[in-house]
Amino acid sequence: MDNPTTLMVAIMYVTIISIGLSNLLMALSDIVGRRVVCPDKIHVSWLLLLTLAYFGFYWQTTLILEVDNWQFLSFVAFLLGPVCLLFATNMLISMPEGDEQKREHFIDISNRSFLLLALFFGWIVGLDVVTASVSSSTFTAALFATLCVLLMLSNAYRVQKFGSYAAWVLMLVSMGLDVV
Repeated sequence: MDNPTTLMVAIMYVTIISIGLSNLLMALSDIVGRRVVCPDKIHVSWLLLLTLAYFGFYWQTTLILEVDNWQFLSFVAFLLGPVCLLFATNMLISMPEGDEQKREHFIDISNRSFLLLALFFGWIVGLDVVTASVSSSTFTAALFATLCVLLMLSNAYRVQKFGSYAAWVLMLVSMGLDVV
């Protein structure tokens, strides 16, 4: 890596991803340590799914090092995705006030969280198209974006539950495709 601009982009990307992962791990730590009311199962499912996804985003940091000619606008555009992910994560780690409000709390925060997650996955698709690196991961990201839009539009608990299952299947299939 001879380009200092590439190093700056990589450091900023890793910093934003690190903040999100740290916040997420601290929230999970509070749940495990019973310092907060344990949220609804679907809520916990999304927190665990995001944790797994964050590790994947770290793994992909090396792809940044392949870009040589960064401009300010491409730098800002590149960081918009991780910022959307960070904002979505910070909404999802908010915990319910009491036991009786678990489901209501998740439904309340889900619309905005899923909008930001849809923007994030849409950003991945756009990034792959712009960099001409369309692969099975691009299609998986498109499916995640679509799922997030559907979940954003629904306040039905059953739909949210199905969406959580679908997200896990997508994640596991995506990980399986990356291994092959």
